[in-house]
Amino acid sequence: MEVSTRILALLFTAISFGSFAQLALSDSEVMVKSELSGKDVTAPRTDLLRTETGGFIFGPATRIKFKIVEEGSGIATTYFKIADLAFMKSDGRQMVPHQLKDGAYQIKYYSVDNSGNQEQVRMNEIYVDKTGPKISANFNSKASSFENGLPIFSGDLQLQIEAKDQHTKAQKLMYSINGGEMIVSKDAEFIDLSDVVKTLTNGLVKIEIRSYDTFYNFSKEVVEFTIKK
Repeated sequence: MEVSTRILALLFTAISFGSFAQLALSDSEVMVKSELSGKDVTAPRTDLLRTETGGFIFGPATRIKFKIVEEGSGIATTYFKIADLAFMKSDGRQMVPHQLKDGAYQIKYYSVDNSGNQEQVRMNEIYVDKTGPKISANFNSKASSFENGLPIFSGDLQLQIEAKDQHTKAQKLMYSINGGEMIVSKDAEFIDLSDVVKTLTNGLVKIEIRSYDTFYNFSKEVVEFTIKK
């Protein structure tokens, strides 16, 4: 009887120890699984930010910026490339590479987080604008004759100036007459100089017109004619 009691006690102890060990092992496994499930395995998402035009038109001094969404380990690096140029690291200060001329280009970009997760390369189309607005001088009066290729006006003269930009907007329009002070127009796209030229005396007239667009791209036009009243 005493032997049987001892055997049962030893058996109970072994079973209890095994259950405790199994419990401890189960807890350990749960901890490991928890740590694995908490690891950052999601890549960031990168979006190209629009410029002041509201689109993806870039001037020569426009900074190339991105919005990166990363909710895990944090952003390590963002890379981008335009056209056939090499990938470069983004620091939010880069501008359009100077060797690119006016035109449409493809930009590729992606980000890598601190856990080494890399998103797939994303693409967008941008337009590089390095040209100022187009300036047009319109005479609504017929020249009485020409001399040295320049029109001669003897009657009432009407002159309107227009500045139009194909991709952005004309932001500033100014002019000077015969080397005088530059006068800024209240309208950035149109000037009616008819009343101004009526006050001019006989002789050669030289009007310099300057126009600037959103990116401060600059264009200039010189209008010359002769007045003989």
